[in-house]
Amino acid sequence: MIELVHNPVTPQALLDFVAAHPHAGPNDFDSETFRPVKKLVKTSLHHDQGGLCAYCETPLEANAGQIDHIKPKGGAEAHPQLTFSYTNYAHGCIRSKGCGQRKGDRLLPIEPAPGCNERFSLSLDGSLEAMPMLSRGEKHVVRQTRDMLGLQNPALVREREKWIKVLISLVKEKPLIVNDFLKEAPFRHILLRLLS
Repeated sequence: MIELVHNPVTPQALLDFVAAHPHAGPNDFDSETFRPVKKLVKTSLHHDQGGLCAYCETPLEANAGQIDHIKPKGGAEAHPQLTFSYTNYAHGCIRSKGCGQRKGDRLLPIEPAPGCNERFSLSLDGSLEAMPMLSRGEKHVVRQTRDMLGLQNPALVREREKWIKVLISLVKEKPLIVNDFLKEAPFRHILLRLLS
């Protein structure tokens, strides 16, 4: 997952919308009135996330994907008060049976935030597991997060494996460019698990 740090300056269009619509709720998020604001928010999130999906870390165009509520705005675990909170947003891909589409209105046990990957272990074959030294309960939380987001999808695992091979090759043959590679590569947040 992205170790997401939101821009501390909330997009002005979002602030203006909230000021003009103080009683707006979850149903207003998909309204025609909010649509132009949503586009600007998505662009800002895209920048915050370095062009990657917040969950699977695949490249994502600024105008593609969706704005996902990290804490859901609806459902049994709803946080409707966070519907228009910029720090509750993530730019996610619309991968079939994955990421925000799969998460739906559930709370993530591990959210995209600084340190979110510390409990994950990345295998050389691209699969994600819990760190071996974790307690049984902590391992469950890791597996639950991974499975809730569909991060063990075979196609995604194969794609991570390709980038792992590139990283290993660079570490062996061109170690001086590894840091630059990790600034731009897909999966760069989880790839760091191999170097720690």
